[in-house]
Amino acid sequence: MGDELARDEDDHDLLTFNESAIRLREEIEATEAALREDPPAERRAVLQARLNALTDALKRNTRQADANPGETGFLNYVPRRPGEERGRSAAEAGRRADGDGEARP
Repeated sequence: MGDELARDEDDHDLLTFNESAIRLREEIEATEAALREDPPAERRAVLQARLNALTDALKRNTRQADANPGETGFLNYVPRRPGEERGRSAAEAGRRADGDGEARP
């Protein structure tokens, strides 16, 4: 592919569904514009494959966004603190099984 479609490879932002859809649409528009320039057959094949991949990605993104409105996915990820069990805080892990609610040392 040519330099005109090259993007900043250091851009590692985490995107919401809406933000990624905007970027996908921008890339689709740029690829369609490159195809309208009537490139040689080999380049046209590369651009068409890129357009297909971008279009498929936009469809997946849209399905996921529609299925999970307002979903932020791993953007809300909070790593476990040392001593925490999976899914429970350290205080919860120390409570007795009978549920008296008292943390144990």
